[in-house]
Amino acid sequence: MIDIAIHCTKSKEPISLREIAKNQNIPLPFLEQIAIKLRRTGLIKSTRGPTGGYILSRDKKQISLASIMEAVEGPVNIAPNAGKDYDVTYQLWQKLNRSILTILKSITLEDLYYDSISFKASKDNQVYVQ
Repeated sequence: MIDIAIHCTKSKEPISLREIAKNQNIPLPFLEQIAIKLRRTGLIKSTRGPTGGYILSRDKKQISLASIMEAVEGPVNIAPNAGKDYDVTYQLWQKLNRSILTILKSITLEDLYYDSISFKASKDNQVYVQ
């Protein structure tokens, strides 16, 4: 998603999964499965053809980390069966789960985009100009 966000900021053209796989060093078949889930949940759009690929379906500030994770992995639940036999423990795990979900909902793809370009700039020891 970060690669798509970076690419969409630079260009109106879609980015291919092959290019993302190369950039992220991810096997293409694995990335294809992730893209299917992201497309089905409406986070990305695909176009076919020689210049086809993927773009974000909406602005990066409107896409939360929680929605990305839920699209790929399903509902966020850090310990689905923890403490069910013990009411207090179960309540603790549910409270932790709600807190984590609140944090994930507060982080947007735009936040991750800026973190990514800041990291790249510091790694390259240069200022990133958009």
